[in-house]
Amino acid sequence: MKLCIFGADGRSGIEVVRYANQKGYETTAFVFNDLSKNFFPPNTKVFKGNVMEYDDVFKALDGADSVISVLGHIKGSDIRMQTKGIENISRAMNARGIKRILSLTGTGAREIGDTPSLLDVILNFAVKIVDKERIADGVEHVKTLKKSDLDWTVIRVLKLGSSQKDISKYRLTDGGPAEILTSRKKVAHALVDLIDNRDYFRKLPVVSS
Repeated sequence: MKLCIFGADGRSGIEVVRYANQKGYETTAFVFNDLSKNFFPPNTKVFKGNVMEYDDVFKALDGADSVISVLGHIKGSDIRMQTKGIENISRAMNARGIKRILSLTGTGAREIGDTPSLLDVILNFAVKIVDKERIADGVEHVKTLKKSDLDWTVIRVLKLGSSQKDISKYRLTDGGPAEILTSRKKVAHALVDLIDNRDYFRKLPVVSS
């Protein structure tokens, strides 16, 4: 199977590419920054482009079977970057006949029936005060996927970290409570492992303790 990974030059994206290669997938790493290619396995196909440009996205998806998006905001990026990026990705997937996509976002993208911890509520409230656009973008990108006819899964986390502990073990729940700090390696495992798991199609599981 061939994967196209958007946001591959981010700290989470690099881990996704590495784990996908480890699992035997052919990977295309869609990057904004050329420097990131030094962190990828040697057999990785690197595509430099801008997810805000539809033509770049369409070209990158040539031959892909599934998509993983770990798009994240960087300094100077559009405040709706995640949503606009997913809009381009969804449109290009439809044009290419690709159905499966997995995405990553924060627990600020709430669902009916969620059971967030008090710390989760406090941290998301704090983010809304200082950077409300980031949470709004995560929420809107989920709405974009819900409106599509794609086989999507959105994994939600409270906070990402670089811990190496228990990277191959994770627990997913329908609505939390979320693990306080989730390693990027653990997220990479979850995203790649769920590619063929139909139990999570059109669902938003939370990485829990």
